[in-house]
Amino acid sequence: MTKNHKVIIAVSIIIVAILITIFYFSPRHAAESQQITKENEIITIKSLPTPEKVKGIYMTGYAFSSLSFRQRLIDLVENTELNTLVIDFKDPAGKLMFEPQDEVLRNWPISKASLAYTDYKKIITDLQDKNIYTIARITTFQDPTAVATFKNLALRNAGGGIWLDNRGISWLDMTNPTSWDLVVRQAKEAKEIGFDEIQFDYIRFPSDGNIKTISYSNFPPEKKRFEILNDFFSYLKTELRNIDIPLSIDLFGLTYWQRSDPNYDLGIGQRLTDAAKYFDYISPMVYPSHYYSGIMGFDNPAAHPYEIVNKAMRDGNIMIAAASSTAQSRPWLQDFNMGAVYTASMIKAQIKAADENNTSGWLLWNAGNKYTSGALGKE
Repeated sequence: MTKNHKVIIAVSIIIVAILITIFYFSPRHAAESQQITKENEIITIKSLPTPEKVKGIYMTGYAFSSLSFRQRLIDLVENTELNTLVIDFKDPAGKLMFEPQDEVLRNWPISKASLAYTDYKKIITDLQDKNIYTIARITTFQDPTAVATFKNLALRNAGGGIWLDNRGISWLDMTNPTSWDLVVRQAKEAKEIGFDEIQFDYIRFPSDGNIKTISYSNFPPEKKRFEILNDFFSYLKTELRNIDIPLSIDLFGLTYWQRSDPNYDLGIGQRLTDAAKYFDYISPMVYPSHYYSGIMGFDNPAAHPYEIVNKAMRDGNIMIAAASSTAQSRPWLQDFNMGAVYTASMIKAQIKAADENNTSGWLLWNAGNKYTSGALGKE
């Protein structure tokens, strides 16, 4: 090879290097790199701060997985005073709505309506981009899919078989600490998927069915139901201490009713004074239709939404203050026909009662996700 040939090759290499450098550092390529980064950021975990006043509606896992159904509810949020969606983490049978990353939860059956992990995560991020606060609703102990998957954790009857409530639904044994671990794993998964808050439901003992036949795995005779749940609350708080997003809990509405007996736990282990020590937000299900006839002198409590919610919130404030707690109330309100036809004015009456008692907001419940837009203020 001649000296001239070597020079030509060397120059060619330099030219190619210069062209590569120009390409990779050109504005066009820089823009492409930013786009790639932006696409990755779509599924990056981020959490919105809790609104000063949460105004939310419930969304089933099925509704979340359906583009048209989901969009209908998003439109309602964007066009009214609403700012929050409470989204089921699982379907009604307890099957997960996406493929989990946790090694234990990977044994958990997936709903037929499930979404891919990245798709699910992207939708959550898209909601946050719209400034919509997202709350993962996790059903805890009432979970037939969990029972079918982890049979050794099932609530059982005295004969050794799986205990069923009067609707034929099975439960995890709430006295078994290994059941507690399953709840923690779901909460951590919800955090990883990107939710802004985690809300626990069905943290209680069963109330419907032949509960006398239940054989608990770890229920010392000296303990009361509310003491078992208090231990679970403490476990949750400890195991989720680094999760860095708010934790909330659903309670029966009557837990917000002052009583002379401080140990009264409705027979299911729920006491407001216990929950107030461990959760940031407490959501009592103060649906007027769910109160017994004769309460406050009303034959039909459902026909008196303001009075029922006002009494509950007022009592709740007193009880939380007595517990020296910083927890805030955020009640579930009725937006469904039961006991009475619920009009926009009846829903507004509940909201008025919640607002007048300095709650941190309110949530509307309708199992079919059909909400009364006329009860909601405009954006």
